[in-house]
Amino acid sequence: MFATYLKITFRHLYKNKLYSSINAFGLAVGIWCVLLAVLYWKDEHSFDTFHQNRYSLYRITTTLRDKDGKRVTSGGTAQVQGPAFKDGVPEISDYVRLLGGGIGGDVLANNKGLALKLLFADTGFFKMFSFNLLRGNPATALKDINDAVITESVALKFFNSIDVVGKEITMDADPSAKKLGKPMTIAGVVKDFPANSSIQCDVLLPFEFMQLSFNDVYWLNSTYLSTFVTLRPNADINTVTQKIDKVYLQNATEEITGNIRSYGYDRAFSYGLQSITDIHLHPFNMDQESGVVNGSSPVFSWLFMGIAVFILLMASINFINISIADSLKRAKEVGVRKISGGSRPQIIMQFLCESAVLCFIAFAVAILLTNISLPLFNTLTGKHILPAGVFDIKLLANFILVLAIIILFTGFYPAWVLSRFSAKEVLYNKQKLSGDNVFGKGLVVLQFSFAVFLVIATLVYYRQMNFIRTKDLGYNPHEIVQTQIPGNRVYMPVYRFLRSELAKELDIKGLSFGSDWDGSVDEVKLNGRKMDAVNLVIDENYLSVMGIQLKAGRNINPASFPSDSDYSALVNEAFVRESRLEKPLGATITTDDFLGGAPKTIVGVVRNYHSASLREPIKPMVMAMNSHNGGNILVKLEKSHTQDGLAALEKAYKKAIPNAVYQYQFLDELNAKQYEQEQRWQRVISVATALSIAICCLGLFGLAHLSAKQREKEIGIRKVLGATVTQVVSLLSASFLKLVIVAIVIAAPLGWLAMNKWLQDFAYRINIGAGIFIAAGLIAVCIALIAVSFQAFRAARANPVESLRTE
Repeated sequence: MFATYLKITFRHLYKNKLYSSINAFGLAVGIWCVLLAVLYWKDEHSFDTFHQNRYSLYRITTTLRDKDGKRVTSGGTAQVQGPAFKDGVPEISDYVRLLGGGIGGDVLANNKGLALKLLFADTGFFKMFSFNLLRGNPATALKDINDAVITESVALKFFNSIDVVGKEITMDADPSAKKLGKPMTIAGVVKDFPANSSIQCDVLLPFEFMQLSFNDVYWLNSTYLSTFVTLRPNADINTVTQKIDKVYLQNATEEITGNIRSYGYDRAFSYGLQSITDIHLHPFNMDQESGVVNGSSPVFSWLFMGIAVFILLMASINFINISIADSLKRAKEVGVRKISGGSRPQIIMQFLCESAVLCFIAFAVAILLTNISLPLFNTLTGKHILPAGVFDIKLLANFILVLAIIILFTGFYPAWVLSRFSAKEVLYNKQKLSGDNVFGKGLVVLQFSFAVFLVIATLVYYRQMNFIRTKDLGYNPHEIVQTQIPGNRVYMPVYRFLRSELAKELDIKGLSFGSDWDGSVDEVKLNGRKMDAVNLVIDENYLSVMGIQLKAGRNINPASFPSDSDYSALVNEAFVRESRLEKPLGATITTDDFLGGAPKTIVGVVRNYHSASLREPIKPMVMAMNSHNGGNILVKLEKSHTQDGLAALEKAYKKAIPNAVYQYQFLDELNAKQYEQEQRWQRVISVATALSIAICCLGLFGLAHLSAKQREKEIGIRKVLGATVTQVVSLLSASFLKLVIVAIVIAAPLGWLAMNKWLQDFAYRINIGAGIFIAAGLIAVCIALIAVSFQAFRAARANPVESLRTE
């Protein structure tokens, strides 16, 4: 019996190659999208699950109250919490503090220099975390203060071998290395950290080594590092957190009192525990020093999965519509089979078999597409998913179950409709589908609503990103190169040398030295009150190199005003506004140590410019000179000779700092990196929109075919009575345009709500005007006309004799 079903199935599929191909391809695209979404979901939820003690491994979180009363949770602590909590809470068996991960440093070995990511960790690192130490003893790898563990790839770059235990590396510009006074000894080689690890680095160093230059003993210091703890079996999380808070109150009473005096309110510190497997999707306030990287959000997984499932649903809807449309052509076959004794269950099984074969073909094509597209998908999403993940046994088992559901969903309804045909009516060409096919039309409205929603999202994404690219930032980031004087070095000799060398180069238009581009947010005192402001170290060339305009006063100029080096400052318009200074020029402010700490006179006000991303409003800013807190170099290149300017800069840099690893970045590229996530999702949404539009076209094609088959006699009569091809095409197209208009009405408010919420993340953003919805509507209408016109034109050109004759 089954062999007979298959024989009939393949005969029918071959006879109807066009519709079979459309069905299989559309379904394959839907399954392909879901496969990719599941792989993305699986990767996102696989982070840190490889640790053997993951069920008892937690990160300590810190929650504090800000000046507005809002409670803010961070994933970090200071240095004292780990040891104190272990000593005071019996349920904690061990702790490890991590600092770094995103901190870069120059490392020298075997006459080579590399800029590497450094991570400082306590001795029990390899006991707590399941990283594979290829060489060395995990129990003693970080025991000595001058021990270092490097990754496999770093060992190969330096020595072309991993048998390097006992060899030395140096970090001549590291402050702790200078105090240590001797090279670091390689005590181990660790296999490169897995891509799905929240902990990443190139070089692992003892926490005790870092403390040579930064030993913090304050409980209420910034939460700048991560403290991990392992709990003993059967430990209760709530009990542990209560004991942790108790230990904190016992040790920090004096600091709490001083903190209240300083801030004017109680910051109310409290602590919590976060499972290591939750960190990736809930990273809290993650920065380059926290020891934790690769943070994400569960929203992305849900968004990706939702889009993919909806595309699969759209493809399944097409499958149903096209199958029903095709069923009218097979009505006689059903009638003959019924007269020949075929039962309704047999007919249902036959059509279910056909659906199953097409679904299996689609599934096979989807797996092939997934493997082919994985490299592009990884580029699109920033992932490192391997093809082997597609063939995961558990994953395939789940997909077989999903495939069975798809077969039932796409095959049962058409089979049920076909099995209800009356043998007498179909043999006399009187069979038609009951009603106005409200179900099929409703499905098309659902499809187009989703497609129009994605078109609106794509247009808003594009306009916002174009707004970001073209907005006047208050300075000119083009042809500006940023490089660094890495590590703990004396800056002034380097500055003088580079100034002297690059002054000869016609391809270098300007040179400025100072602190990192985004500065440091610190406290500023003004007229007896305090306010937070971005503190930025600059020199007299900063404004000209960056193209920043003065609004009032003058620039810092130590050549003409020697006191400017220590006692003058510039502020921006945001500072003047927030400080409520009516006459800012001549006002005295006191800055933090970052800008020297001495009182400074405001000599100039610069126009506001965006030193951060457009997600954030422009903050108050203070700019002053300080020869001790620099290290950042900004170079303005001649536009027509960029490569010559870069070559000159590299040559001078290597002369000035022979042991440093030379790296540079263009400032406009650095700005673009701030929006990588938005750009990535813009591409994902654009691809999803293209796929959904293609599937919508297939859906309308199927429904138009169904409508044309149902109205063959009506069209024939109209043509006999003199209707033109244009009139018939308009008649058939009108009903579908109504469906598209209904879809636009449904999608427009949903699209506005969703995209307006997304835009709230930007302090500077576009307005979603009516033009976006008009454009989305026109796109949808054009797509509908293209999809329907083929079938409508074909029906209008048909010979009416064929449809009106009686058999």
